[in-house]
Amino acid sequence: MSHARPEPDVPSTASGQVPTPRQSGQGHEGTEHLTAPHAEPHRAQRLPALFATLGLALLCLGGFVFTLTNFFGAMWVFPTETLAAAVVLAVAGVFGFWVLRRIRPVRPPSFTFSLLAVLWGLTGAIGLSLFSNTQLMSAWSRLGGVEFGSAWGAALTAPLNEELLKTAGVVLIAVMAARVVRGPVDGFVMGALVGLGFQLAEDFTYALNSIMMQGATDGVASVLQTLFLRVGLTGLGSHWAMSAIAGTAVGLLAASAWRPSPGRATGALLLFLLAIGVHWLFDAPLLEGILGVLFKTLVVFLSALAVYFVARHAHRRRVRESLAEQGEELGMLRSAAVTLASRHGRHRELGRVAAPERPAVRERQDRMVAAAEERASEYRV
Repeated sequence: MSHARPEPDVPSTASGQVPTPRQSGQGHEGTEHLTAPHAEPHRAQRLPALFATLGLALLCLGGFVFTLTNFFGAMWVFPTETLAAAVVLAVAGVFGFWVLRRIRPVRPPSFTFSLLAVLWGLTGAIGLSLFSNTQLMSAWSRLGGVEFGSAWGAALTAPLNEELLKTAGVVLIAVMAARVVRGPVDGFVMGALVGLGFQLAEDFTYALNSIMMQGATDGVASVLQTLFLRVGLTGLGSHWAMSAIAGTAVGLLAASAWRPSPGRATGALLLFLLAIGVHWLFDAPLLEGILGVLFKTLVVFLSALAVYFVARHAHRRRVRESLAEQGEELGMLRSAAVTLASRHGRHRELGRVAAPERPAVRERQDRMVAAAEERASEYRV
């Protein structure tokens, strides 16, 4: 889509100062989109959003109560070990939260909904998974025998149950706030944050279980050893990576307003199956031993990394295209407009203007980037 003109109405600039939008009819499309991210949602979207909000709140509460009920006894008997696990996981969680929000290109995701994604993993997803996993694990033992259930129960249960439940949180958030999950890259980040919360809760339960499994002779050592293995050794390819892949599928569907073309629906299905597949590989009693565990962790991580870079490249390309169009409408040099697609570029351009002008320039940059991401979500492949 081109809006080429012989000469711009305002002087071109290579600085970060975004020219004031034109008042004439020419180029009005660009100014309309500058306010689009703040437009009030359509009435038809409010009822589903309300039900999604209530559903997420109730499921989070129920999951928290169920998990607490199951592990309160161990927490009461081993308070020092509980505190040690909580401290280690809190540090890991804060770091993971920062990294996963940081990897979203152009701008970080909503802080509020990022926390909500982690909360779903910490409470709703983990609680529902504990309940459903218990039921299915016993079913596999009844069908195939105790030995079969013990060996293959986790691989046959967790990938399906847990990925479905974690992904449900991304779907609920996408319904609650359509602009939070507008495409694959948003789904990837929200899915990763859900997986982070799930992993923290699961690591906490494993740490408490390890105390009794190792005879409760040195509870703190048991907790720290378990957390080292689950955070330090396999954390790179854990639930955050699996859920990020599944979340990308949700973003792919959300980008088409939940009415995907056959190609997009197939792509979303394949992504979800990939998430289940790498989860199955991780839990399967195959390639055991330290090298096998490291190999499976690497496979999960590289799978998530490949999905991320594809989604990131597509998102950044579309944002740059939109910024270039806006810049042309506003009379900016293409290079000055496109550079706003990165945090570093915006910071660099801000440094080129006088300090008193920076607040206004920053605001205008934010408006252009918000409009660019709004437009980018409307592109179709």
